Amino acid sequence: MSNDLRKQIHDSLNLKETDELVEIWATNDRVEWSEPAFDVLKEILEQRLGEVPPQNDPVLEHVESEIEDNYDENLPLDKFSDPNNAPVCYKPKEVLWVNLWLNRVAIAAVVTTVLVSIPEISRLQSIVLSYFMGNIEWRLVSWLIALVVDGLAITLQCFIVYFSLKALASILKILMEMEFNSRATK
Repeated sequence: MSNDLRKQIHDSLNLKETDELVEIWATNDRVEWSEPAFDVLKEILEQRLGEVPPQNDPVLEHVESEIEDNYDENLPLDKFSDPNNAPVCYKPKEVLWVNLWLNRVAIAAVVTTVLVSIPEISRLQSIVLSYFMGNIEWRLVSWLIALVVDGLAITLQCFIVYFSLKALASILKILMEMEFNSRATK
């Protein structure tokens, strides 16, 4: 490891509180923190504490948990309902309720998009068939072209509607967490 990198790591870690450094050391998250960072962290803790506290087993990978629509499990409401540090401009349960319904509406919007677009196939087939006027043999080909084009259009519409609503739902939760985490406790 170069001396410049080691110095940067040391300077960065040295700014942190001892409690935070002990937590990083004990957690032993090797995904988030590099091996050189742990070497420097060990030196800093030895200087500050005289000894290095015990470590957990190393965390070598993060397992992502499946996000469920049950908002009581996703975000701990007890931290948002603290009367000394409660949100002023919004009600967390209402934000989580909107999030839950945005996820449900995203699915309903896909179904609605498909149902509304199906009748357009016959109109699209008529337009394609108009390019082959007088050729009855092209009727089947025009239906196939209409099905493919309409299928692609429906798929694109579904992706746009579904993912924009899912993104909005996620952004609401992210903004709520950001606002809460940016407040200092009173």
